[in-house]
Amino acid sequence: MQFRSLPGLISYNAAKELQLELVEKRARDEIEDTVLFLEHEPVVTRGRGLQFTGTPRERSIPLLAPLPPGVAFAESERGGDLTYHGPGQLVVYPIFKLDGLGFSAKHDITDFLRKLEQVFIDELQSLGLEGSRKENATGVWVGEKKVASIGIAVRKWVTYHGIAVNVVNDLKPFHLISPCGYAPEVMTNLKELLAKDVMPSLQEWRPWLEKRLHARFEFLK
Repeated sequence: MQFRSLPGLISYNAAKELQLELVEKRARDEIEDTVLFLEHEPVVTRGRGLQFTGTPRERSIPLLAPLPPGVAFAESERGGDLTYHGPGQLVVYPIFKLDGLGFSAKHDITDFLRKLEQVFIDELQSLGLEGSRKENATGVWVGEKKVASIGIAVRKWVTYHGIAVNVVNDLKPFHLISPCGYAPEVMTNLKELLAKDVMPSLQEWRPWLEKRLHARFEFLK
């Protein structure tokens, strides 16, 4: 497994192009399973639609208001509906081949999703927080607050897109949307959840978290 940390802020479309390039290479076994760490330029993205919860509702949620200048919009192949990405949020894109030889069982998307959630749930536990899953709500929660959003796509049995961890990001842009069908107020970040003596500085949070998640992926592979 290899890890790539992309510096600066990356546009959503540029990251998608890179992922698709890596997906093709992974499908041909030209590269090993690869994890991308990055931060996006401010963007609202819309996935393929909401999960069915048993209660009738619209599968695709409209924007609640016009997006302000500086916030882009992009359609995405991932699962889920509207979400927001921006500075201070660590986005983790695993380009993994579901061949049963590495991180996940062969051709088992559900197993992959559960393991992806577990990476961050285990990390939260090590930080003194009780992370959890919610039925029909892929992602990671602490109590009634959502700290990480997950949406993936699969091509040629290789995964792309992934998990967005709210760390020190501004949560106000979530009020531009209904994030994956929920009230914007459900969104939180590690800065709000962790004690000040645990949370690193604004300059150090990203290498700190990347190093910790690197170890988690290696442990679960």
